[in-house]
Amino acid sequence: MAGVAFGIYALAQSVFQIPFGWASDKLGRKPVLLAGLLIFTVGSVLCAEANTINELIIARIIQGMGAVSSVAIAALGDLTRPQVRAQSFTIVGITIGIAFLAAIIIGPYLAAKIGFSSVFYVLAASGALALVLTLFFFPKIDNGQPVGERAGFRALLRMPEMRRLLLATVVVSLSVNLFVFVYPLTWTSLGVSDASLWKVYLISLIPAALFVYPAVRMAEKKGRMAAIVKTGWALIALAFLTYPVLSKAALIFYGAGMLFFAGHTIMQSILPAFVTQRVSQANRGAATGLYNLLSFAGSSAGGIMAGYLYHLHPSAPMTVGFLVIIAWGIAGLPTAPDITNPE
Repeated sequence: MAGVAFGIYALAQSVFQIPFGWASDKLGRKPVLLAGLLIFTVGSVLCAEANTINELIIARIIQGMGAVSSVAIAALGDLTRPQVRAQSFTIVGITIGIAFLAAIIIGPYLAAKIGFSSVFYVLAASGALALVLTLFFFPKIDNGQPVGERAGFRALLRMPEMRRLLLATVVVSLSVNLFVFVYPLTWTSLGVSDASLWKVYLISLIPAALFVYPAVRMAEKKGRMAAIVKTGWALIALAFLTYPVLSKAALIFYGAGMLFFAGHTIMQSILPAFVTQRVSQANRGAATGLYNLLSFAGSSAGGIMAGYLYHLHPSAPMTVGFLVIIAWGIAGLPTAPDITNPE
């Protein structure tokens, strides 16, 4: 039941991505963002007040119904020029990585100091703060010129480049759960305690934090986004390749983590940017909703596969992940939209 309470949030998020994205196309980004943040905040309070596991599960469903990530992606696409969009998404991606690391460090500390339920009050306060910031400081979005072709869901799925992007987000999200399932277990097998794992993540994320944004910025300026896509794919593939062939050497594991998180940050930055460039502003919320839905589906599949494969053999998740990534490369990586860079 605890596992259900843990995972039901992501399921609710995936189910509501498309409705929220579609609604933002019809009603506007700001009101839908406000509605989603309000639902998340209320759900967080209900989680804190839950007295039984069943109440917690229901509260987690409500919390997950505030699925506004697709709306946020669409809004960022609306508010940035195509020529610098990948850079903008890279900054957001790095920020999310920092938040992820902060959560690893702060979450257990808060749970120990103020209690498990109180952590949800902290989430509620964060949601309320985001609600206030959105209400008073969210910029006005003008109806700009369409980028790409106007399309509904069926038409989106008929677009070859959109299919490549959707395949990419499934594979990247699947690879994340395969990797982060095995990565900490590998370190604990080397004698690193659970309480010290945040130090491993901090070191592993350094290249992503320092080098990914300059690399994406330079590639976008010079019109070489195809090269940065291949680089991201290659880094992820190399990270997975190391596991079946390495010995128990800490430096190699650090290297694998650095390769993966750098490649993942590249992909998580440029893929949503490409999605927003492939569709018109009027359909951007629907497209990002579909993109995020498949992203959550990939994460779910990766989590299920990781546990089962690790049970078969500790290196099986990484081996299967490597084969999936190679198959993805053969099937076709996404290509950058042809956008003139006015310098």
